[in-house]
Amino acid sequence: MARNSESKSTGARNPGRERASPFLRWTVFLFLCSLVAALSFAGGGYLGLTQKVGELQEPENVSTHPTYIYSQPLGDNGESTRVIGSIFGGENRKTAPLEEMPQSLLDALVAKEDERFREHGGVDFWSITRALWTDVRARGAVEGGSTITQQYARNAYLSQDRSVSRKLKEAALAVEIERRYTKDEILVKYLNTVYFGNNAYGAAAAAETYFDKSLGDLNISESAALVGLLTSPSTIGADPDEARWHRDTTLQQAFEGGYIARQAYVDALEEPLPEEWPAGAMNGGGLEGPQLTRNYTELVRDELIERYGANTVLQGGLSVYTTLDLQAQEAAQETLYGEEGYLSGAEDPDAALVSLEPGTGKVRAMIGNRDQSSQFNLVTQAQRQPGSSFKPFALVAALEQGIDPETEFVSEDKEYELDHGFEEAEEWRVENYGGTERGPISLQEALWQSDNTVFTDLATNAGGRGIEDGPETIADVAERLGVSAEIDTDHPSMVLGAQEVSPMDMAKAYATIANYGRTVEPQMVERVVRGEDTPEEEMVYEAPEPSGEQVIDEEVAEQAIRIMEGDIEQGINSNASLGDRPAAGKSGTTDRFFDAWFIGFTPQLATSVWLGYEEGGRTLDEVADGSPVIGTSYPADIWRDYNEVALDGEPTEEFRGDRIPEPPTRQASGAEEPEVPAEPAAAPPPQDGVDGAVPDQATAPQAVPTAASGPGTE
Repeated sequence: MARNSESKSTGARNPGRERASPFLRWTVFLFLCSLVAALSFAGGGYLGLTQKVGELQEPENVSTHPTYIYSQPLGDNGESTRVIGSIFGGENRKTAPLEEMPQSLLDALVAKEDERFREHGGVDFWSITRALWTDVRARGAVEGGSTITQQYARNAYLSQDRSVSRKLKEAALAVEIERRYTKDEILVKYLNTVYFGNNAYGAAAAAETYFDKSLGDLNISESAALVGLLTSPSTIGADPDEARWHRDTTLQQAFEGGYIARQAYVDALEEPLPEEWPAGAMNGGGLEGPQLTRNYTELVRDELIERYGANTVLQGGLSVYTTLDLQAQEAAQETLYGEEGYLSGAEDPDAALVSLEPGTGKVRAMIGNRDQSSQFNLVTQAQRQPGSSFKPFALVAALEQGIDPETEFVSEDKEYELDHGFEEAEEWRVENYGGTERGPISLQEALWQSDNTVFTDLATNAGGRGIEDGPETIADVAERLGVSAEIDTDHPSMVLGAQEVSPMDMAKAYATIANYGRTVEPQMVERVVRGEDTPEEEMVYEAPEPSGEQVIDEEVAEQAIRIMEGDIEQGINSNASLGDRPAAGKSGTTDRFFDAWFIGFTPQLATSVWLGYEEGGRTLDEVADGSPVIGTSYPADIWRDYNEVALDGEPTEEFRGDRIPEPPTRQASGAEEPEVPAEPAAAPPPQDGVDGAVPDQATAPQAVPTAASGPGTE
């Protein structure tokens, strides 16, 4: 019975299996056809790419027309853009054969960019895996896995887009390039096409540009310096300190990789870079245009090269539409350096001005140097102490912790004992400019009068009434708002502006406040068109809608805006007033008058103004009729005059919410005093008559008299 049952069962399954067989056969057949088709497609694509390597020549510097850079339309006419720059190719591109390239350069390149270069076949799967693991741990793109061969394939034959298809093409090309050329030939091709900054394309041009010598004459230190430039050519090529750091890093990697001996490594580290960086004369900048917009278009050029590659940009045919407002740019130039400007004399201080929209980040104007042909852009590259213009970050921190702006503090000379973990605590003395003691004063009034002693109470959490973890919390606010510099929190004097920052960072941070706590990223390029007005016209880039991150609560931002608005309406910066147009801001001056700032915003524009000397180390104490330039004088006046022209014809917009009410009238102990220039050192007080962060009363210069000022100006 069991056998019969089993037999019947078995017999019952056989018909089903026979019926399923045609379905399975067709499924397998279709799968195999699809697989063959996919492999054929991939193989065909690969063969096409490999054929492309053989057919394509080195990119030539020939273009149908230059890459043109345009301003915003003038007035209401959308067609009235102006060419503010053109980028052309071939001005400083040189190639060199292998025999002219020093071995130290080849070795430094391999050590820095691709340590397994001589082992892999074009694509290094180990490096890719390691890079992916690093990125996963960092939760962002930190390390790349591209080999030198892949980088060459991308620069020579592909675009710079970040699509998966481009990466696959890049990998296939890299494998074929490795099959066709020797390792040294690939290094030569790479070094002859890569961009080194300052319009130097290729190592031969870079050797002349940075060291004023031929490629074959480079030593170990100079070879490492050139390779170090590849991390960020435009930035490092203009900053000798950055160049030295990256050179030393490259030397260390070459030493650890066994390419140079210990003594050669030590000697190369001690070798100085040329006093003038770069040392060689430029062979043209690859960029033409009016001096008025030079600093701006240089940054646009660098952004284009980073996005599309030097070859694409230099070959021309691109139309680049920027966010620059020519009316605002001309207003900035004339206000600063025009014949009737505040700094018209050749011996006057230098200045930086950058202006952007709080809601979009669009950069409307930027003056980065008196001489715009200078390779140093003060807006983006200068790092200077902001003085009391840093105080709004402490204000925001206090508001976030629920401290009412009407909370009263005491304005008087202060002495703090700071425990740094040593045997004896540090005694830190702080007083206000001229020794002024205002007595009981609210937090918002302390900002309006730029009272140092109240803000140091906040930073030290004196009596438990200030900001918890003051320096760290204030630094966190500054970083969230947009300050990219690493902020030293070891000493509470950072609240008075001891941290070095750039004018662009301060503009970003204030714009984020003006944007009600949503971050703002500077935007300079609105769209890029290839082959415009031709049958092949193509939109290759269009700026996305701004989508910043909400980094501080809207209500906190609104409170801060109102209090900063009061700084102009009721505080020491009344000469920055734009009349009926709402405006908010804060001035800043550093000790010994090295730097003077005014940063402010309307609902339409956030603008940062810095005055000082490009080379640093010079004071502003005898500029204005023998009196010092401070934040409430020239910077505030420049800010006001610039905005009056830049916003001419624009509607008057209001900030959200109610205005800050007038403070109650009370008796002050003497005339109001100007904002306190903050001591740059964040360590024990200096021994030159300066108490803490405050210039000595007996030696402090008098304030600059202005038409709009009274005894209460800075």
